[in-house]
Amino acid sequence: MTPVPAPTAALRRTLFTMGVLAVVASPLQAEADFDCVMEAANIVELSPRTPGVIQSIEVEKGQRVTKGEVIARIDSSMESGTLQVLEARVGSTAAIDAQTARVTFSKAQLDRAQALVLREAQSPEKLEALENDYTLATSQLRQAQVDAMALRAETERARVAVENTNIRAPVDGVVTELTLSAGEFATADRHVAVLAQTDPIYVDAYFPVALYDSVHPGTPVRIHPEYPVGSVIVAEIRMVDAMFDSASRTFGVRISLPNADGHIVAGMRCRLEIAPL
Repeated sequence: MTPVPAPTAALRRTLFTMGVLAVVASPLQAEADFDCVMEAANIVELSPRTPGVIQSIEVEKGQRVTKGEVIARIDSSMESGTLQVLEARVGSTAAIDAQTARVTFSKAQLDRAQALVLREAQSPEKLEALENDYTLATSQLRQAQVDAMALRAETERARVAVENTNIRAPVDGVVTELTLSAGEFATADRHVAVLAQTDPIYVDAYFPVALYDSVHPGTPVRIHPEYPVGSVIVAEIRMVDAMFDSASRTFGVRISLPNADGHIVAGMRCRLEIAPL
């Protein structure tokens, strides 16, 4: 039997005038209760930036963590040693001090020679040699200053390399899985832990295409989760798919539920009811 399409607004007005509207159900009235799932907003597999042997695991399965918290540490003995050497070098001003003293001395000699040349007590050739010494000393001082800047940059890079041996949580969430242990080798392809971002919780459901014109972002809904039994969450649709699924003739909708206190448990099934307008 061919399904009857839902009446348009104009047709409903006509039916109402004729006294027939009461026997014609709108799509929302015909079917307004749907299966849904409540899932974590994001599932993150945590891998090290720097491959290496795991020195320690700092969390346990099921533990809630905050963004930036250390999940695990990779052995950083080599990176830390390099940083210590560079920090010792960057703290020394000996090279710049030596070149500064040389510039000061060369300038004093040059000034005296210029005064003597004016009194014809100094040969022009000696003055040229002192001018060359002063230019060379000034150039070497600039090079020492550039080397110091490069050393500071190298030290900062080494500090970043040490920090990269820490595996930190990119978001607030719950540790759902620890896949490696201390002493094992971790790489980008061998993640150490899995983190579920549970704030917000996404509620996904699929509606028949007949309802496409009846729902939109902002449409109120009531969600009946498995737990706690009998509880109801009132929310609004956040997103409506822009495409239909050709096989099932449905389209997806998503609701976003704040869950900073972790009261809503991810992974539940639920029923979603479109609230009457």
